[in-house]
Amino acid sequence: MADHGADGDHKLTEERLALLSVLQELTVAALDLLNPCKPADDFLDRVAERLGCAVALWLQPDARGHVGLLGASGLSSASRQLPIPGLPPRPEMPAPHSVDLPYPELDSPGLVRWSVPIDGAGALSSVLLLYFDREPRLPRQYRGMVERLGGVLHTALVHRQLFERTLDSERALQRERDFSSAVLDTARALVIVLDPQGRIIRFNRACQEMTGYSFEELRGAYFWTRLQPPDEAARVAKNFAVLAAGLGFEQSEHHWMTRNGERRLIAWASNVLRGESGVIEYVIGTGIDITEHRRAEQERDQTFQREQQARARAEAQEGRSALLAEASGLLTGSLAPEDAMRSVAALTVERFADWCAVDLLDGGQSFQRITEARSDALHATATARMNCALPDLEAAHGPGRVLRLGEPEFCPEGCASMSLGCVRDGQGLSEVVEFQSWISVPLLARGHALGALTLARVEGGGRYGPADFALAQELARRAAMALDNARLYQQAQLAIGLRDEFLSIASHELKTPVTSLQLSVQGLMRLARSGALRTARVETVTHSLEVIERQAKRMVKLVNTLLDVSRIHAGKLELEFEEVDLAALVRDVAARFVPELASSGTRLQVHADTAMPGVWDRSRLDQIVTNLLSNAIKYGEGRPIEVRVEGDAVMARLEVRDQGIGIPVERHARIFRAFERAVSSRHYGGLGLGLHIVNQLVERLGGSVQVESEAGQGATFTVALPRRGPHTSPTADPTVQVSP
Repeated sequence: MADHGADGDHKLTEERLALLSVLQELTVAALDLLNPCKPADDFLDRVAERLGCAVALWLQPDARGHVGLLGASGLSSASRQLPIPGLPPRPEMPAPHSVDLPYPELDSPGLVRWSVPIDGAGALSSVLLLYFDREPRLPRQYRGMVERLGGVLHTALVHRQLFERTLDSERALQRERDFSSAVLDTARALVIVLDPQGRIIRFNRACQEMTGYSFEELRGAYFWTRLQPPDEAARVAKNFAVLAAGLGFEQSEHHWMTRNGERRLIAWASNVLRGESGVIEYVIGTGIDITEHRRAEQERDQTFQREQQARARAEAQEGRSALLAEASGLLTGSLAPEDAMRSVAALTVERFADWCAVDLLDGGQSFQRITEARSDALHATATARMNCALPDLEAAHGPGRVLRLGEPEFCPEGCASMSLGCVRDGQGLSEVVEFQSWISVPLLARGHALGALTLARVEGGGRYGPADFALAQELARRAAMALDNARLYQQAQLAIGLRDEFLSIASHELKTPVTSLQLSVQGLMRLARSGALRTARVETVTHSLEVIERQAKRMVKLVNTLLDVSRIHAGKLELEFEEVDLAALVRDVAARFVPELASSGTRLQVHADTAMPGVWDRSRLDQIVTNLLSNAIKYGEGRPIEVRVEGDAVMARLEVRDQGIGIPVERHARIFRAFERAVSSRHYGGLGLGLHIVNQLVERLGGSVQVESEAGQGATFTVALPRRGPHTSPTADPTVQVSP
């Protein structure tokens, strides 16, 4: 019995030793699981080998109820790929061993399963499942050993998870460092890390590319001494001191200096990085090179400004063009130039000026102001009565000078407004109206000044510029053209009227002798046809022939008069100069007029006793005396006529004076024009060309003719002729031929 007891103890001891050996071996294998790189399959293969399992599984659920396979032994590769159904959501989630596993290896009949919780009881505990072909023939202690092994696996799993998280943290930290480094170097922004004193600790690749410095060249250097220009270094250092003292954030713009000395404008932002104790450890600055951006902004601003200026110029030009177009419409739409200029002046003060005046010359050295317009702004500033004097033709500046010389005058600013002669009267005081800018331009047409257009602006209306000056000149040019055209039209209309009147008179004058001539010829023809001409009384035939001769001479005279006017106007009047005694010629002409004087009852006194020789054309001089004497007889109303010849060694003078109806003063200049009359053609016959021919012939002989007369007081015509003939060509027209 003693031996039997000893054998039993010995056998129990061996079993315990074997159990401890297996437990020790599996524990060592479980401790290998502390390394996350070691797979759990090796440990489960060791467990299956030692315990004789057909299949060993290690299952682990997650927080969402999904069951995962941490390790397995006895499963094929295909079975390992099969998904494990999730745990159903229940108030108390069952352990993983309650899940229906999809593995075919577990379908064998008679399999016995051991379920060993590893994390202890709980919804998320992992479990070790051991499958045997039959009930294992293991000592009872092996079950306890496996349960203790579960505790070891729990400890190993905890450490494995901790170690895994540690490795994950290290890998994440390394990835973060690699990512930060990659971001830092690939960022296009400039990034610099400084210590609290402002020394460079690190900067990225963008800084290297922009500055041209390598990191080794700038490591440990003060930020503002190496990268800022001298004129900005002190400001940057001061800002950094404030930042490092605790401000914590800064934004500014300053320049950086590159290796080659180029200045680059940087938009800079700085911030501090503090440690756990709150002490500033680093200053991190980021910047963007905005040099090209700022340059582009400046160019864009300049371009925009140029576009605005161009648009303003275009709008101003459009306004000027519209003003010219509307003014042209007003000027061309009216045949009354003064009315058109008043409309243009009103339009000008509406769009272009505050004051506008138009002065027109009357052909001599006098002028009249036909219009003066003022804008609402001028009325507002000059509330008192405003008077503008007429221009002074002797003035050194202003419209008077423009009228006198025909030259424009432009005062952009700072010129005295006294030249415009505008004053404001109020409370017994006179004050010059100060215009900010003014323009006065002549109205020129065919090389002659017709007047002046004056424009002015008050303070606040803007100064006139070169474009405005050009506009005023163009406006004046169009106004002058319209004025000239209107005057030419009026003259043409007047000439047409005179021509029609002349044709009517000429027809009448020619018809009268033709009718008388025709009647006389018809009487002689009747006598001839009846055969009574041979027996007719001599007095009858002689009278008819005298009538025919007289009327023929009258017709010849009329035709010659028309031919003379035609030759004069065509510049083809020929003169034959010779020595002629003016006194003797006057006596001869007076003798020819004796019958006509007798029939009109006019007494003629001739004072031409002293010889007055000179170089003239005899026939044309005879024509001058004849026309003047005929004119005196026609308009003398039968009253005495006096003809006087006198002179000196240089000039000879012929004076013809009558006491007839006289000539109004305003018609003195017109009577010497072609087809002009001082009286109606209804009461006085003739073509109205006698005095015109006299004036033209006298001019070609180098002399002049004047008239002194008043209505009802008679008329005195005085002809002055140089005794040696004309000093130059008898006419300014080179086509006139003068015979020596």
